[in-house]
Amino acid sequence: MAKSSKKKKQSAPEKVKGKAVDTVEETVEKAQENPAEKAADDALESFLSRSPEPAKGGEAEPAKNKKKLSTRSIVLIVAIVLVAALIIAVVVAANQPVTPAADDEDLPEKPVEMATTIDEKGEHHVEISTDAEGEIVQNGYGELISYVPAQISKIEVENTAGSFVVNSTTPEGHETVYTITGFEGYELRAGMADAVANDAATISFTTVAAVGGNMADFGLDKPRATVKVTYTDNTTAVIRVGNEADGGVGTYAALGDDQNVFLVANDAVDSFLYNVLDMISFEITTKADSVENDSFSVIELSGSHYPDPITIVPNTDEAVKANYRLTQPYEMFADNYEGNDISGSIRDLYAESVVCVNPNDNQLGSYGVKQPYAKVHAVYPDTEINLSCSAPTDDGLVNLYNPDKGIIYTIRTDALGWANTDLDQLLPKTVIELNKDVISGVTVTNGGKDYAIEIKHTKEKIINESGDEEEIAAIEGKLNGKTIPEASILIFFQNFNAMSNLGTVKESSTNMIYRWKVSYTNGRADDIIAIYDTGDKSCPVALNGVIIGSVSKSHSSALQQDIIDIAAGKTPKSL
Repeated sequence: MAKSSKKKKQSAPEKVKGKAVDTVEETVEKAQENPAEKAADDALESFLSRSPEPAKGGEAEPAKNKKKLSTRSIVLIVAIVLVAALIIAVVVAANQPVTPAADDEDLPEKPVEMATTIDEKGEHHVEISTDAEGEIVQNGYGELISYVPAQISKIEVENTAGSFVVNSTTPEGHETVYTITGFEGYELRAGMADAVANDAATISFTTVAAVGGNMADFGLDKPRATVKVTYTDNTTAVIRVGNEADGGVGTYAALGDDQNVFLVANDAVDSFLYNVLDMISFEITTKADSVENDSFSVIELSGSHYPDPITIVPNTDEAVKANYRLTQPYEMFADNYEGNDISGSIRDLYAESVVCVNPNDNQLGSYGVKQPYAKVHAVYPDTEINLSCSAPTDDGLVNLYNPDKGIIYTIRTDALGWANTDLDQLLPKTVIELNKDVISGVTVTNGGKDYAIEIKHTKEKIINESGDEEEIAAIEGKLNGKTIPEASILIFFQNFNAMSNLGTVKESSTNMIYRWKVSYTNGRADDIIAIYDTGDKSCPVALNGVIIGSVSKSHSSALQQDIIDIAAGKTPKSL
């Protein structure tokens, strides 16, 4: 490796030790090296050698009759001398050159002496000025290539991850458009092609690492990346990217087949190390452009994770306070939070990475999406979405395939609510939450006896606090023909809606404790809610003949007591 020449640094001025100034003569001698210092010393010498001023109206006193200076005068003079010396020291220091800190010793302060050339093939080269011994005349910073991205037509990248070609066109009056050969039909990831073009347009270096050196010492015999850039002026440049320098201060690079090695910033060549799949857009599904288009009509879940397919639809029935309803594997209302998690993880998905583009049958199998762990089909007003994912890995990732884009991505498992759910999680937190405003009646069968509650909805006119007439909703109820106070009806519904669903149970029983039949004013079919006894602390609950979970036996018993109290004319207790 040829040696690089370095500028020798000037030494910093030594600090003055001991007294600031020993004698006037020494000060004057030193000041001859600096005009400002000499001027200050001349003033000091003049002050010390001056004669006393004559008294008013008389001659100056003869020298032989001079009085000795008092102690106070001597102290004053010494103080003036010290102040003058301090001023001199400051002036001297201000006129000395600043020496760079030791940490900056290897940083070039001037541009390198070099010449750029283009050979007969149109390829760019750089020649570094060296002396007779082969050492660099003046090392420093510089530019190997100086273009703008709009002046690039093609960038051919070959690195340890593979190879790809970026094509660049800049229509007059428009922004530059990039495509990748072989991937023209795929949306590119924002900013990635721009990064490659920016690095390929202007190649700057901070210093010359070697001239005629051993390329293997810098990782340039087998470069991590080789990039050929074709410019719109029909010239080309070949950039080789070597190893990263010790301490992360930069990366070694070379131009063409030249034996000159340059140190460039790491982020000046990092895009040349991209994988072609890094260039493909990470957008898995698009965001809805309106609230209406974000509202699904059906979501179907299937795959090995689900013993039975699950179908979710929006609940449009005002009789039950629920956002979602299951139609498969059986009819039931779904938990609002779980439904939100599922529906909110289908549109507007972004990947961690792209792993395969246009996969074949074998690749679909190897990535675990041919026979998927979970699959979702969702229908929206503006589109239908199909996604399939593999089983989760230990690091919390899955492979996710979007057949409409022909791309397999990786994404975090917790971003896919539809791949993590099951029937237990979809169970509503309460057995059923009824909207009392659309209920026409409730019949409770308890111990072989029926308690039929008829409900009539009316409007009452009242005078509000502002003195205005206002119409409010009211409920009239009768139990087996006997009028029920409105407060009793409201507490009754409150206690019923508070019946928590404790989850599914394995035990089955035909020992029904009691059942409810709920009728509606909006034409909805009656709902039958049945409570069973297994001898445990929780009781299975069925909705229209399907076990949908279980309820606390104590809560169930309290609801039974509510009916008995209402029939006896008592107000039930609020649970």
